[in-house]
Amino acid sequence: MHAMNGLLLGSVVVLVLLASASRAAEDAAWRPPTIAVKAPATYPAIAATAEELARLRAAWASPGPAHDALKARFARADEAMKRPLEIPPEGGQHNQWYQCEKCQMALQTVDAHHHKCPKCGEVYSGYPFDNVLYGRTHMQNTYRAEDAAWAWAVTGEKRYAEFAARVLREYAARYLKYAMLTASVGDKSKDIGAMDPSGWQYKSAGHMFEQTLNEAMWMINLVTAYDLIRDSGALSDSDCQGIERDLIRAVAANVAKNTMGKSNWQTWHNAALLWAGGLLGDEALVRAALTDPENGFVFQMAASVMPEGMWFENSWGYHYYTLMAMTHLAEGARRLGIDLWSHPSLKRMYLLGFDYRMGDGSLPRFGDAVQDDLRADFANEPAYAVYGDERILTALGTEPSWLSLFHGRDLSRRAAPAADGSKVFPGTGHALLRTDGPGRLSAAVSFGPYGGFHGHYDKQSFVFFGYGQELAVDPGRAKSQAYRLPIHSQWYKSTVGHNAVLVDGKDQAGATGQLLAFKANPSYAAVVTDDGDAYANVDHRRFLLLTPTYLLVVDELRATDNKEHTFEWLYHNLGEKASCDLPKSDATLGNTPGYGYLKDVAAYAPAAQRQNGSADSDADRFDLLFSEPQIRTVFKTEGLALRLTMVGRPGDQIFTATGPFRSVEDRVPVVIVRRSGKRAVFVAVLEPVPEGSQPGVRAVANPSGGLGEQVRVNRAAGMDSVGFLGNVGERFGVSSPEGEQLDTR
Repeated sequence: MHAMNGLLLGSVVVLVLLASASRAAEDAAWRPPTIAVKAPATYPAIAATAEELARLRAAWASPGPAHDALKARFARADEAMKRPLEIPPEGGQHNQWYQCEKCQMALQTVDAHHHKCPKCGEVYSGYPFDNVLYGRTHMQNTYRAEDAAWAWAVTGEKRYAEFAARVLREYAARYLKYAMLTASVGDKSKDIGAMDPSGWQYKSAGHMFEQTLNEAMWMINLVTAYDLIRDSGALSDSDCQGIERDLIRAVAANVAKNTMGKSNWQTWHNAALLWAGGLLGDEALVRAALTDPENGFVFQMAASVMPEGMWFENSWGYHYYTLMAMTHLAEGARRLGIDLWSHPSLKRMYLLGFDYRMGDGSLPRFGDAVQDDLRADFANEPAYAVYGDERILTALGTEPSWLSLFHGRDLSRRAAPAADGSKVFPGTGHALLRTDGPGRLSAAVSFGPYGGFHGHYDKQSFVFFGYGQELAVDPGRAKSQAYRLPIHSQWYKSTVGHNAVLVDGKDQAGATGQLLAFKANPSYAAVVTDDGDAYANVDHRRFLLLTPTYLLVVDELRATDNKEHTFEWLYHNLGEKASCDLPKSDATLGNTPGYGYLKDVAAYAPAAQRQNGSADSDADRFDLLFSEPQIRTVFKTEGLALRLTMVGRPGDQIFTATGPFRSVEDRVPVVIVRRSGKRAVFVAVLEPVPEGSQPGVRAVANPSGGLGEQVRVNRAAGMDSVGFLGNVGERFGVSSPEGEQLDTR
């Protein structure tokens, strides 16, 4: 193999340090603007500028799609105004309570006081189940009040302002009278308001909702509605005093009691305090939101945003959830004459996702995510209005919408997504591999910092996409937010739910991995990572090579305590049941907690090693090279078969099963390969094959049994060879019969 320009371990470290230093210098150069907030002379003070309102009014006055886009929003207010205003007698509870504990499944609503498990049929009622629906009703009331307030501001029809005023008056009269609730307590007999003020249960509690987080989100709706109708004549002076004192200030005080520091909660708290302060002319609230040294926006940008712009929880679901709060914060500040948009880390937060687009258009489902993509208009519309970046435009629609009209986007402008190449983000801890083959294959591996409460024990786990489909799947979190149930910790957050390697049946620790090498061209992309301290007594390194037609995964695990361990290679793929061609065995999975969620378990024994005799010819030598037993499994998806080909070893135990995906009933097939020893090497090829096509991969070989020598993939077109030099994969070279090469040696 010819030597090419290498990217060695030392080079990776230098590049990481240089990039981090450059970003740190950019952030350090940013200076917080002057904060000067006074009591508003006119309203709206923070919900919209005169220019933004003028755009909406112009759209309303002109017939066509723009008018219809506004009409659709105002119609929601019209519909709400036809019905009696229903305000529940208590505050809301967290959706995580709306589950059957026995079946660990989301409940189905029979009526306001009866909630049925779809599996066992048990019906639940009372607290906290009723209160989950109460919370939804409270939010719906406020959404409709905000819709009506906008309708008043645009159309000038007084009936809309009167409806919004009624909702605000009703909540001002109730907020402080409702008992405090907290998401962590499902027992109504406990008086949260009488608890220790320094304890989490009291600090996190709310009156209208079970968390200061939810009340902070609610604040944006409250302030917007009130700000828009403040001068409508629908509110008396007494009404205004009550709403400002007993609702907006009261919610702000409740939110402010719970300082969270490095947390997505605190970002929403900051947004709530800024919007309340801007409306009320309270400079102290605005300063707390922006410059509090342990909680404010400036602190958050330094402590909670990773170098490339990812929110520290390392989950796209919570990145965009936090970015929603950041958008409210930046937009509210802008209308107060304070520029937050120019902060370099904030800009990175908006743009980073465009580098992560996978083969089906989605973002990889790492951490507590469900299904995220780039169509986040709440963030993209205002960000495009500020930055004008063409990448953002690729995720925006071409028809008028509320936000496109509000921000004045020129809908005639179009942008096509740029060709995505392979990239690595060392600070965030993700490598994105992409190749230019017929299936436009893409993969992503996660090796970065543990994301805390919303992070998973999934160091070096990967996802894989091909032919416009998701293949290798990360479970994310249950759609029903089953955070308090065992299935969350034992499956969704656990190592067993991921495409990882389990050691001795135990979860990884919350560790930070390392990037050891990365190299890519349009045809090949490869990365080597280390698991850091995920396992105290075992070092695990993973090599991923993406080619135009398959993904090669090589894992080497070495005991550092000189003891034998059990290693279980885990793989989850969307589709139907996995089919394995090996003979059945009577092996059992054991008592690993997460394995209790597996169904349709089948066990297999490895095939016998082929005996080819002496190698007297080139053909014989080729046969000997690929004489190792092969583990073959096929996953059927729509129009596609994912073929797993793996090097077998004597003593292997192989299992197929199905495991939870979006819920305990929504399942995906799983393969587990178990080996024991002081060292284990797993070599696997994942090849997506469209229906009607023939697989290209015939066999895979690793004669030396490690990363110290070579891995060879026998294809119909010839043999791909991967060679390693140095310390377990830090340097590698790839060659193929087509003449393609990738070399870091």
